[in-house]
Amino acid sequence: MIKIKHGRFCLHWIILILIFTLCVTGLTAQVTEDTVRDIRLYRPSAEKPEDTIPVSDSLDIHQQYIRDSIEARQQFLRDSIEARLKFIQDSIIAREIFVRDSILRRQRILDSLDFLKSKLPGLLDASLRTLKEDIIISHGKIEIVGDSVLSDYTYRTLPFDLTKPYTPWKGILNLSDNPIKINVDKTRKRIISIQAPSFACSFSYGAASDVLRINEPGMIKQGREGKFYKVPIDSVFFDRQGRIVKIKHYIHFHRVVNNYQKGAPLFIHLSQVKQYEYNAYNQMTHFQVVHFCDRWSEPEEKKVCYIITYSLKIHGKTYILTRQNDPSNDFSDGTFTCEFDDDYNLKSLAFKNTSESENWKTFIELNEAGHVSRYLYQINGTIRQSMDVIYHLDDPGARNKIELITNTFEDDGICYQQKNNTTGKIRIRDKMTGEWGPWR
Repeated sequence: MIKIKHGRFCLHWIILILIFTLCVTGLTAQVTEDTVRDIRLYRPSAEKPEDTIPVSDSLDIHQQYIRDSIEARQQFLRDSIEARLKFIQDSIIAREIFVRDSILRRQRILDSLDFLKSKLPGLLDASLRTLKEDIIISHGKIEIVGDSVLSDYTYRTLPFDLTKPYTPWKGILNLSDNPIKINVDKTRKRIISIQAPSFACSFSYGAASDVLRINEPGMIKQGREGKFYKVPIDSVFFDRQGRIVKIKHYIHFHRVVNNYQKGAPLFIHLSQVKQYEYNAYNQMTHFQVVHFCDRWSEPEEKKVCYIITYSLKIHGKTYILTRQNDPSNDFSDGTFTCEFDDDYNLKSLAFKNTSESENWKTFIELNEAGHVSRYLYQINGTIRQSMDVIYHLDDPGARNKIELITNTFEDDGICYQQKNNTTGKIRIRDKMTGEWGPWR
């Protein structure tokens, strides 16, 4: 009984071992190569070690776009820098050309001004002495103001007419404004014409520097023989020091065609001769004017009508001018005495003729602007009249910019009558009340 039970026990363990063996064999069979190759089973991809990270095609395109953008930006910057450098270079060249041209232009202007500064005084002096009867005693220098204009040309005279406003003893010719025009022959370096508000002249030069010809504008005159076209021409003669010693005033007569145009020449008439003498200080001491009688045809005789000779003495700022007529004239022959102040403004002018029938003196008062404000006319030691000069230069609504009012004084030295020479009106002062009546 006991043996049977042991045999059954062993059999039981054998059966368990076989079953276990079969189970292990079945599990092993599932991982065979055939089983793994079955497409119905999940199979993860095998991982292989590599040196680089794979990049997709879209990533390559994006990087290429970035690279192209950077290169385009760099090229733009290079082109922009080159353009700026080119612009700067062109600007520097243009600026250099502008500066060089400006310097050359300024130098040309200065050269032109230097030329005019040296040549104009002699021509203006000759022109004024030719065209005017004023006795010119001195003239100022022409200076360059800044670097583009000339200063005014000023000259002083001994005036005989003391009824004018401003400063009749001082002449001023503005050289910087538009009204004056100066033409220059650049080839010969000579001034050929001057056109100013007060005169217009053209110039011709002789072979020597001691003769100058001044041509004046022509005019139509009525004479005994009818109408003539007269062309004034002056010959100016200089001494070795460049001073004017003689001026001959000729008139060329021409026929008149079409009522106002110059026609064929007829004859030449010597109208006037002026002669000057100077002292060692370059001051004029004698001045003579020879007047020839008018001629209206060539057969008429040339003859002198009259001669005026002036002698001048200077004592400080007092000028003593003696006038002598030939033939003599006791009324106009005599001595003028001109007194100037330290600024060479005329203080007084006196005259006494040879017959002593004329003995007068005029005192001059100036306003703050330096213009004449009043003339006081003294006759034989008594002031009988005066003339006030009223300026309205700063009043745009003024009908007359200058008014001249004559005051008449009686024996008591009081003015009872005024006449406005500009408007022609007169007003009277009441001798009892001293009040002025209305202008009538």
